Amino acid sequence: MNHRHGFTLIELMVTVAIIAILSSIGIPSYQKYIKKAAVTDMLQATVPYKMAVELCVLEQGDLTKCNAGSQGVPTGESTRYIKSITVVKGVITLVGEKTLTGLTVVMTATKNSNGRLNWNGVCTSADLSISESCKSLFGFTDVGDG
Repeated sequence: MNHRHGFTLIELMVTVAIIAILSSIGIPSYQKYIKKAAVTDMLQATVPYKMAVELCVLEQGDLTKCNAGSQGVPTGESTRYIKSITVVKGVITLVGEKTLTGLTVVMTATKNSNGRLNWNGVCTSADLSISESCKSLFGFTDVGDG
């Protein structure tokens, strides 16, 4: 008896085709997940700045006195996905880098009649998936088109 061992060329080609199809589906999903994780990192980085601005307004009574490096508001730090964070008159601006290159987030606080701050913002990016993730995670009602 003559037994064959190994795979035929057709079997190998079918395997390669299946891997290519699965990759074409999986890689974009993975990239979207990475972008969403990066936006989540950006959201977490805003927490100390928002809290500092809120405390500044509570102590000073005015948003215009709340700038980075004064009144307890931290100076801008860069992170893995954030190129810069600025705080001017209570407005927090974040500029993304690496996965978030081209994303700009502007968060504006407004004082309501009870003296509490309401945060609104705009995410601006040419990449629609990043803008949508930003809007969803930050809870903004507007998304800039870039």
